[in-house]
Amino acid sequence: MEKNNGKVIAIVALLVGVVALSVGFAAFSDTLTIDGSAKYESANAFDDATGKGLEYDSASPACVITGTNTSVATSPYSKGTASGDTWSGISVPLTKDNPSVTCTATVQNNTAYEAFLTGITTDTGISCTSSGDNKTTNETNICGATTVEVQVGSVATDKITFGTTADSNTSTTGSIAAKSGDNPGTATVTVKISYDPTVVADEDVTITLPTISHNYSSAR
Repeated sequence: MEKNNGKVIAIVALLVGVVALSVGFAAFSDTLTIDGSAKYESANAFDDATGKGLEYDSASPACVITGTNTSVATSPYSKGTASGDTWSGISVPLTKDNPSVTCTATVQNNTAYEAFLTGITTDTGISCTSSGDNKTTNETNICGATTVEVQVGSVATDKITFGTTADSNTSTTGSIAAKSGDNPGTATVTVKISYDPTVVADEDVTITLPTISHNYSSAR
């Protein structure tokens, strides 16, 4: 009988030990938390102050006799200067033998947004100035015989054509792709100035183009 009682006591003692061990582990507990916030920061705006938004490629302007590769951007004439949002200073010759000149420049999109073309506009038409006894007649005749065509991008309908009166086109469909890696999206702006060579003048006539705007948005 004494041996059996000893076995029972041993078993009970083992059970008590397991319970005590479980209680010991349950006594240690903790709660960890995570807190914080995040902010979405937009990419460069089209008019980025650093000059790396939507802008002209300063090395891109070129002017040639229409339909040829013959440059006319030599002194005293100029293909103009492209910088930031502006391409200015175009000065080209028109003659009876070469009555049309085409100038081009490249626009770069250095942003993360596709740039949708929303319109091409000019507030006024061309104007003409001359000198001499027949200045008024010469100005009227040459201005009346001159047209300017401006196309932006590769879509044939994304253009305006004007003479002495303004023109605008807000039904544009083209766009400039967003920057991909190190490569900006690009589009070519073409300005074609032409006059009717059957119209003559007995003095030089300077034809002045108005400011031509092509506008973009990050949403269609």
